[in-house]
Amino acid sequence: MAGILYNRSTRASKRFDEDKRSMATSIKDIAKKLNVSVSTVSYALNGGPRRVSTEVRDRVIEAAKDLGYRPNRVAKSMVTGKSRTIGVVPPEIGEDVLLSPYLQLALNGVFNAAGKANQDLMLFTRLAESHHDEIVTTILDGRIDGAIFIAPSRTNHGVLVAKEMHIPCVTISNSQIEGVITMSVANRTGMNLVLNYLVKLGHRRIAHIAGRLDMQDAIERLKAYSDFVGDNRLPSDDGWVVKGQFHPDGGYRAMKELLSHPSLPTAVTCANDDMAIGAIRACRELGFRVPEDISITGFDMTTTSDLATPALTTVRQPIAEMGSAAVAAVLALLEDKEVPVHTVFQPTLVTRSSTCIPKKESK
Repeated sequence: MAGILYNRSTRASKRFDEDKRSMATSIKDIAKKLNVSVSTVSYALNGGPRRVSTEVRDRVIEAAKDLGYRPNRVAKSMVTGKSRTIGVVPPEIGEDVLLSPYLQLALNGVFNAAGKANQDLMLFTRLAESHHDEIVTTILDGRIDGAIFIAPSRTNHGVLVAKEMHIPCVTISNSQIEGVITMSVANRTGMNLVLNYLVKLGHRRIAHIAGRLDMQDAIERLKAYSDFVGDNRLPSDDGWVVKGQFHPDGGYRAMKELLSHPSLPTAVTCANDDMAIGAIRACRELGFRVPEDISITGFDMTTTSDLATPALTTVRQPIAEMGSAAVAAVLALLEDKEVPVHTVFQPTLVTRSSTCIPKKESK
């Protein structure tokens, strides 16, 4: 598989045979020249997905020739309308984003499945935060046949545009956008697994470090925690729920906040492994032993959980398998096959040494 890393700032260097004039011309220029929409130009050049009249198509092709426009894929894609390339959009933009263990597992599943299917991949590093028209231009210019969005936020414009423009689109982790194909884990099941385990150990004073609450996984895990505490009549405290933003530093700060609270929990559930690692670091710095003084759990079972000291009790979600399934779903959509709107993967509990029977709780 020939993987393609894509960044708009280096767009020109990634095109094989285009001369300077053609690289300077985009479908937006054609649309402006003809006073038609960008999507109409794309449909005319790519043969769909929506039909345009023969007269409009001929005008678009003639304008493309006059402006020296060439699609950025090889000649075969010009004929077939297929690039054999799937776009992949990570959840956020920032330094070291590709070092995220969750993202690495998801990408590994996507890459493996794409390789077996003889598909190229194009990684978009800014699509999630671009403006609507810019996104339309990007995803409709023939570079990709479909798109996979990894853990998109609930305000991700790229997912909405892909759906609007009928581009085959799949999300990994819930998007809460009606009609968008989603691969997700049963978050409530996962949280119930770890919470039941802690209760069986003897814990009743259990806190939660939540992830980004603009992401559906974080929302569902927090809701599952809150419902479990209420349903099982466990002690509750407003100060026992803090935000960690899915990052180690966020988990570190959240744990420090919890440990400064006058009423301490005996166990803390973290909405992902990265935050659990940060929480363990905070405990160590403040002189709390894990798990003797406080038990800590994670969620995801990434490589982070394997490297933790002590080894992290966590909930395994099959992230790589979800990535592979996302590729299969995109390819099925391209062949007009029916795909379930929501595929839910079941988690499992992995118990390790970051949890133990609690010390006698203070009254």
